[in-house]
Order: sequence, then structure tokens, then C-alpha cells
Amino acid sequence: MKTNLEVKDMKIERKSNIMKIKRIGIGILSIVLLSGSGFAAENTESAGNLAMPLTQEGGTARAMSMGSAVVGLPQGPASLFWNPAGLGRLDAGMELGLHHNFGLGSSIHETAVAGMPWGTLGGFAASLNYVNNGTFEGRDSVGNLTGDYSAGDLGFALGWGRQWYYDISAGVAVKYNRQTLADKAYSAFAADLGLLWNPLPLLNVGLTYSNLGTKVADSRMDSGLRVGASYGVYKNILLAASSELKPGGLDRLQLGAEGAVHPLVAIRAGYVLNLTDSNLEGLTGLTAGLGIKILKNVLFDYAYLPYGELGASHRLSLTYKFASAENA
Repeated sequence: MKTNLEVKDMKIERKSNIMKIKRIGIGILSIVLLSGSGFAAENTESAGNLAMPLTQEGGTARAMSMGSAVVGLPQGPASLFWNPAGLGRLDAGMELGLHHNFGLGSSIHETAVAGMPWGTLGGFAASLNYVNNGTFEGRDSVGNLTGDYSAGDLGFALGWGRQWYYDISAGVAVKYNRQTLADKAYSAFAADLGLLWNPLPLLNVGLTYSNLGTKVADSRMDSGLRVGASYGVYKNILLAASSELKPGGLDRLQLGAEGAVHPLVAIRAGYVLNLTDSNLEGLTGLTAGLGIKILKNVLFDYAYLPYGELGASHRLSLTYKFASAENA
């Protein structure tokens, strides 16, 4: 049986270890941020020649309605899309999410993602993504009709995350993407690396480096550094912010908020400040949505995203949480 002095010494040692881990985490974040800034400065001239661009079209209606400011917000299996480190925070049981995007012309976007924890090994997730942008009228350089053509995208991803050292999680995702345009097809493999730090009970800080990969044809991969945080101000209010650093510099700032107006209903809003000119007129940047708990284990989410003169995009998500021995 340990004496009071031995117990006190163990508590002091544990506290010292936690402080060391937090200092290591801060150091890692600082190094990656500084190296990312250097990377951006060195590659500004070639920033326009990029393949497989980073977009905010992936993920859940919840994430998109909050301005996609979710790099620092654990999202269950959907963490695969923005920060795979969040997979280390999966709850007990398997979860399946189906996501449908529509509204911009004849384009449709379907995504399925499933994930589950695996004991001490951490959490795993997999996703399948399909985009059909419809049929377009083709013309040559002088405007003569050349026949219709189509464009689309098909991809899948596998991710893993695990919680390390009390409040720090790390994760990795491997992705395959195939984009088609008329009679051309381009394929690529890429990877995302993520960190998630929980320094305070209601605060999460996230960091992701996305699209680490090789060149596609003559264009290099459109990689980027994402950093974000989420904080629970009150029991029913959540605030989130993210930013994206790409080879041309700081690309966008994203803000999001979520509030529970009822035990079964949450409303959400966000804003995306694009720091590059999108050349779109009309309402852009603002996002909104809601979430409804239909059953104990079934959630429905909706997101509204205006794209100015192009119209608006609508995202629908249906999430099913399978019962487990712990939550049955």
C-alpha cells in the first residue's frame, strides 16, 4: 500500500509529464505553422497550376452550415474529411452517414462515410464520394458546336486516428481521387495528416496538412495547411474558427456557430471570407442550417450555401448510430 508521500510524488510527476506533453504539442504546432508559411512564400508563383483542388464541398451538412470551420471540432467518422485526428475521439459503436448535395445546375454530389472505434488501436473510418456535374455543350475555339461532354469525380478515403498522451490526438487519411472531363481522366493518391489538442475541457485546437501527394499530369497537388479551434461558450452554444494556408498564402477565413434551441433541434450559421477573388456577384460566404434528432440514434442535418449568381447549394445529411453494448 502506497504512503501519502508516495501518492503525492506520483501526482507531481504526472502533472510534470502533462506539462511536458503540452509544451511538445505547442512546439509541433509552431514548427508546422512556420514551415507552412515558408512553403507558401516559396511557391507563390506557381500557385495557379494546381491539381485536385481543396474544396469545402466534402463533409457533413453540419460542417458546411458552420462555414466549414471544423478543423478543430471532432465530428465522429466525418472527421475523416477535415481532420483525421478526430477519429481518435470516436464514441462506442459504429456510425454511418449519408450526405447529398444538390442545387448548382444539374450537379449532384453523394458521399457515404462509416467509422467505429477499435479499442486501444484508436478509431477507423472509410468514405466513398461521387460527383456528377451533368452534361455540357461543347464548342471549339471559334464557337462551333462540337458535341456534349460530361464532368465528374469519384473518390474514396481511409482514415485512422488515436488519442495519445491524455489530450493530444493524431490521425492520418489516405485518399484516392479520379476526375473526368470530356475524354480526359486524371487520378491521384494523396494523404492528410492531423493533430487535435484538447488543452481545456471545452476547447479543441486542430491542425491538418491536406493533400500530400505527387504531381497529376504536369500540375502539382493542391496541398494546404488548415488550422482551427472550437470552444463551447455555454452548455448549448459552440463557436468555431478555421483558416487555410495554401501555396499562394492565406486563402480563407471561416467562422461558425451552433446553438441548441431545443433538446432535439440545433441551429447553425457560418461565414467564409475568401481572400482570393472568386469573381462571383451576389450573396456569397454566408452559410446556415439546422440539425434535428429524429430518433435516439438517427440525426438529420441541412445546410444552405449561396454561391451568388450561380445559385445556392443544399446539403442533406442523415446519420445513423448503431447500438453497441455500451449505449444499447
